[in-house]
Amino acid sequence: MMPEYTLVDGGPAQPFTGTAADLAELRLRSPELATRLGLSEEPFVIDEAAGTIQVRGLAGFLSLGDSTLEIMPHFLRHDPGWRVSLLTMLTTIHHLEWIPQVDRGTRHAGLPDLLGMIVAGAMARASSEGVPRTYVERRAVTSSIRGQVDAAKMWRRVVDPYRVDCRFSEFVADGPVTSALKWACRELSGAVQQPWLESELANYAELFPETSPELPPPGIMDGLQLTPQFGFLSDALDIARVLSMGPQNGATGRADGPTRAFVWSTGRIFGDFVQVLAERAAREAGFTAYRGTRARRLNDVSSTASAVDTIVESSSELVAMTVCPQDHTEDLVDELVGPLIAAGRGLNASDIAIVFPASMGLRPGTQMRVREPGGPSMLHLLTVDPSGLGESGGMGRVVREFELDLTQVLTIAQRRPVGSRRLGGTGA
Repeated sequence: MMPEYTLVDGGPAQPFTGTAADLAELRLRSPELATRLGLSEEPFVIDEAAGTIQVRGLAGFLSLGDSTLEIMPHFLRHDPGWRVSLLTMLTTIHHLEWIPQVDRGTRHAGLPDLLGMIVAGAMARASSEGVPRTYVERRAVTSSIRGQVDAAKMWRRVVDPYRVDCRFSEFVADGPVTSALKWACRELSGAVQQPWLESELANYAELFPETSPELPPPGIMDGLQLTPQFGFLSDALDIARVLSMGPQNGATGRADGPTRAFVWSTGRIFGDFVQVLAERAAREAGFTAYRGTRARRLNDVSSTASAVDTIVESSSELVAMTVCPQDHTEDLVDELVGPLIAAGRGLNASDIAIVFPASMGLRPGTQMRVREPGGPSMLHLLTVDPSGLGESGGMGRVVREFELDLTQVLTIAQRRPVGSRRLGGTGA
């Protein structure tokens, strides 16, 4: 069994007893992953003298040949089922149908094993019920006529009268859905820790030999749909989509062969999850939420503070929000609030808000009066706690909590004198 290490994003350095080759591989992967994920710094800090490693800005799974790393997002560090919560955040962000649930068999399974069990279960059913098939045009030389005779090659009958060039259609499983599932089986078979699961996934990868093992292009993956007959493959197909969105397999082009990496930027995961959460909560409460002036967010604080992530709007009020994936501190608020006030003034926002991961150091619903005239009147410090998303009703709980927070923010803005409001007022 390969040594397994569980690290916390942003947590303290941990002892690493893997081989020198593993450490060298990690040193190579660190700048590569920083580039592919758009991180502002390398995710791994390696102290060879102390024999420790530390990770920042990253979550997921990384194979190093003789060792494996699982990296827990810092905002899920108190969640026993953090792997399922992380996957729920990813499927929510990408608007996928699969919402994983915690049970006794999956609560403590490693991240690749958790994914592998879902895919293996779907492929076990596919082995008996089949997969989506399509007609493919073929050309072949046969001993008897099959389909239509290829008129362009009739002259070959003179050379060999016992062979016929034919054109025909075959009903095969060589389609994008099956290719995506085959790719997922192969990737996960090389990453799971349980030998029985590795064997099952490897066998399922060869279940349909005519199918290409290559992952379909992103445009095709996004448009894949299943008929009701093959609905049992939907979860496995969503897992293939999730895995395809990260920098999988390294893709370094190195001759020595890259290792597998199912990893994501924690800052981007939290920021995009809050965006989807705000949109859902706003719909439930009867107002709207949409992306702000920054299309994609980065991990460094200065970039996060430079623009608005999300705008929440009712019939008479507008609130500009920024999302900070780091834990709350007063110094961090001081650094974020200046640019946010300026952005809110430009949007003519009633109030501004900063969303942090839930922590013991921040009371939900904290409010601060903004003293600068001609701009937003109040700063709201909001929190989102994604812990327990994999539990029954977990997503509904998080949406309801954020809906209450946003409703309170808009209610406070509406209680001000009419002259101070964004719309319909007579004063600034």
